[in-house]
Amino acid sequence: MAGFTLRKNRVFDWNGTAYRIDRIQPNSELLLERMNDGHFSVISREQLLTEYKAGKISAKSGDAAAATNLLVPSFSRPLDELSEGVRNAVKRRKHYLECILDHGVPIFTPEYLKPLIGQAALEIGDLTPPGVTTVYRWYCRFKSVGDPRAIIPRTDLRGPKKLRQNDRILQLVAEALDDAFKASPQATGRSVYTRLLGKIDIENQRTIGGTPIKSPSLRTLYRLVEHAQAYELVVLKEGNAAADRRFRLLKAGVKTSRILERVEIDHTPLDLFLIDERTWLPLGRPTLTVIIDHYSRMLLGYYLSFDSPSTAAVMGALRHAILPKKLADGIIANLKIANTWPCYGLPEVMVVDNGLEFHSNDLESVAYDLGIRIQYCPKHAPRFKGVVERHLKTINYFFAHQLPGTSFAKFYLRGDYDPQRAALLTFAEFKQIFEKWVVDIYAQDEHRGLGKTTPWARWQESIAHHEPVLPSDLQTLQRRIGLVAERSLRRDGIFLHGIRYSGDELSPILRGFGEGVKVRLVYDPEDLGEIQVWGPNNAEPVAVKAVDYEFAHGLTIKQNEFIRQYLREQGADIIDKVALERARNELAQAIESLMTKRKHRARRRSAALRGITSSKPNGSDLNTDTKPDVKKVSKPQKNKACEVVEQCQEPSAMEIIGSFQMKRLQGGRV
Repeated sequence: MAGFTLRKNRVFDWNGTAYRIDRIQPNSELLLERMNDGHFSVISREQLLTEYKAGKISAKSGDAAAATNLLVPSFSRPLDELSEGVRNAVKRRKHYLECILDHGVPIFTPEYLKPLIGQAALEIGDLTPPGVTTVYRWYCRFKSVGDPRAIIPRTDLRGPKKLRQNDRILQLVAEALDDAFKASPQATGRSVYTRLLGKIDIENQRTIGGTPIKSPSLRTLYRLVEHAQAYELVVLKEGNAAADRRFRLLKAGVKTSRILERVEIDHTPLDLFLIDERTWLPLGRPTLTVIIDHYSRMLLGYYLSFDSPSTAAVMGALRHAILPKKLADGIIANLKIANTWPCYGLPEVMVVDNGLEFHSNDLESVAYDLGIRIQYCPKHAPRFKGVVERHLKTINYFFAHQLPGTSFAKFYLRGDYDPQRAALLTFAEFKQIFEKWVVDIYAQDEHRGLGKTTPWARWQESIAHHEPVLPSDLQTLQRRIGLVAERSLRRDGIFLHGIRYSGDELSPILRGFGEGVKVRLVYDPEDLGEIQVWGPNNAEPVAVKAVDYEFAHGLTIKQNEFIRQYLREQGADIIDKVALERARNELAQAIESLMTKRKHRARRRSAALRGITSSKPNGSDLNTDTKPDVKKVSKPQKNKACEVVEQCQEPSAMEIIGSFQMKRLQGGRV
């Protein structure tokens, strides 16, 4: 290969500037000429070699004379990547040149070269030896560059490189491709060709008296498509976003140096059906919201419910992430959690996507109060929070898919497996199993993204140098985390979701600012019994209870919405206590009815109305004296399972309930 040598007229690049060796002195000093302005300088040989070792000198530019004589560049790829024919041609040329150079400095005359060429041809059995001029051309290419790779034949440069079709044909082909793939991502070459012929006919009809455009053949169309870049073809078939994802180069992600410096949050439907504790019918797939620490990969907190992703789910997960953890109660007696869950503290940056629940004023207000900075990812770019995306996949693929009742990621993977018939876990049981997996398996296993360590060890290592920060007290946290609203203060108090809140705590605000003043509220969507109220000049909020606290305590937003809807339909007053109790009774009956419906969507709604979440696995108490129609079925009470079947009104649902109960009675709890 051509190299760098210290000889006269050698041209080289030094820190991006071209230099030429004009003279070499006997004392090993070199006279250099700067090519751009002709400036001369003297430098020692040792200094120049030191610069070369530091990577500041390269001989890529070559000699000026060689660059002028060399019209065809040398092939720079490895020789073994060439075709067999090209490799044989290189060996043939090399053999002829070596045979001539073995006899000394060649004399390029026919009388001198022909005998040597004939002798070399006999040695390899070449029946068509090259001419004198051909060998001379090979020799000149070799000597001008000083690199044996110069004799490699450049077959890749042969033939025309420009397309023979005119610009108008190429434009029509592009339009035909665009139209065909807009109609169907699975468009074929034949369908594209049909559209192209139609466009050419229209173009020829518009051109009156001119030369008509000749239609290319189908094979020509295929050749034109082969010239297109792979990225452009994916753009046509799947769109720009899919093409950007497929051809994106993976680079190093965000680097963090301590725990709680960056956390990521996201939701996912869990690939698992859970059953009702009372009817043992499948309730559906719950929605899981998780918050994970970027540095340690430890799960900071989670929130599980049968509702859709919402701001309430984000608040629940954030509350669970900040507070010290209390592990789930031992519903399954023989399943003990060996380790503790050491994660707690206020995060510095919370990375979220562009879901509506993350763009709410509630989350922005809570984050501001707690000193958390929200960082939004670009649209359709989940890679900017890849840690939580990968963690959710780990939960589904390596945990949920191993449990009875899993729905798998794709429905066609189920085969004959029926996830609803195989479901065995209740909500409380799953919560205990999930926390067991998080603390004793995931946190203790070696994590590929952390190297030779575990999330547990990474957290313990960082907590020794960076102690997590908590709010001043639990009451402060409860005042800060929740849904945010703004209401007007009147003499009769504050109305929120049809519930009236009033008390002596509001008197200073009313006397100071008068009736109708706007106040800020923070409330728990899982308990409407009490709200936090900020006056215009208050540094801290005051807690105000509902006037009918017995009714509102433990009431969730969904339950309250159902009750208000019922009262509106009945034309009753919201403050009519008899109507309220009647509405609570109707809510209880509606929930019981939904619990035994045939479609699991209705049963999932019943779980959402009962307020079953990870913070309240048994749901919210409706505080009603109504005796529910569906009794809680226990393992040994086979006759009560039959009663549940008899109380269901739909025959198809009776079969479903019976099959579930008999399976559960025979198999027992997990």
